[in-house]
Amino acid sequence: MFTSTTGRLTSAAVATVAGLAVLAPAAQAVEQGPAEAMAPRLTVAGYTKYLKAQSTPEARKALKRFLALTRGQQTVFVKDLQDRRIHKALLGKVAAPIGKPVSITDPYNKEVRFVTKATSKVGKDKNRTTTVSFTVTQEIFRIPVTSETLTISYPTAGQGPKKITGKAEVTNVNAAIAIKDNPRVVVKGSEAQTLWVAIPQVQSFGKPVHKKQHIQRTAPGFRAQLTDLG
Repeated sequence: MFTSTTGRLTSAAVATVAGLAVLAPAAQAVEQGPAEAMAPRLTVAGYTKYLKAQSTPEARKALKRFLALTRGQQTVFVKDLQDRRIHKALLGKVAAPIGKPVSITDPYNKEVRFVTKATSKVGKDKNRTTTVSFTVTQEIFRIPVTSETLTISYPTAGQGPKKITGKAEVTNVNAAIAIKDNPRVVVKGSEAQTLWVAIPQVQSFGKPVHKKQHIQRTAPGFRAQLTDLG
């Protein structure tokens, strides 16, 4: 596996987080926020209550690790959750040959980091179906908060069409935003993409954040990127 903590270019893979912001019109209408009035801000008590109300394994793990933090760390953690600038900085870029795992860690500050991972493999079925998965995760004090994943598959053998299919998934335990899971994946030629919209659940977060995640099939492997659309 190629592993880096700097996001520099290498012959095996390319990844970076800083400086990838892209200004572009939102290609997807903003979803409606919650029906009831939003709270002014997220608190430690409110976040603890939120995690306890969730039934996912990710929320249970986050709760256990969040409660193990010091009171001061919990305060910083919740402050970071509702910082729109941090979520906008959740970006990633990678390029690699098929079969070469990639793991990139980019620090944002002393407690926040972004982890970019990509895996790819060729199946043993008659069509030798290739699968590529690309994930970018925000962590606070090493606790995963939001992960956005795009996965594509395509046959590389056989007589049928070599059409790409894709699926997008999000794991989110950030109570300050809501992100719709399983959004539509659009495939055009050798590229698949999806759009993510982070809808504020507290007033302190500010406006929604739009992102585009895409994977492009290339001759030696693939290129993938998560970019900010504003």
